[in-house]
Amino acid sequence: MNELGYLPPGVHVASLDEVIARFGVGNEQRQAQGESLRWLLPICRQAGISRMLINGSFVTARDEPMDVDIALLQGPAYSAMYDSAGEIRQGLPFLDIKVVNEQDYSFFIINSLFVRDRSRVSKGVIEVIL
Repeated sequence: MNELGYLPPGVHVASLDEVIARFGVGNEQRQAQGESLRWLLPICRQAGISRMLINGSFVTARDEPMDVDIALLQGPAYSAMYDSAGEIRQGLPFLDIKVVNEQDYSFFIINSLFVRDRSRVSKGVIEVIL
């Protein structure tokens, strides 16, 4: 973490277990957010999601993070008609989820508030490859 409590700029690849071990501990809020991520993982696999980009105050040094922002990349097997895709659309507690195509996923990594804070300061994000 840098002096602002952010990950260094860039995309940091990690397993979901690593993400939860690092960021899903310390208080009830973080633990609940980590559990929502655990619930999301098998649903993503069933829906044909290939990658998960994790951001938000969850991946900062903030004591009580507000939410977990997530961009899910549709893999070749993804179909919006799958029951699991419907579950993703319904959402899970503490998660702000967007299901996106390759072009939009690249935008989240390169040119969006996912990689900058509101003051336009660069920050890192975490990518989980499913």
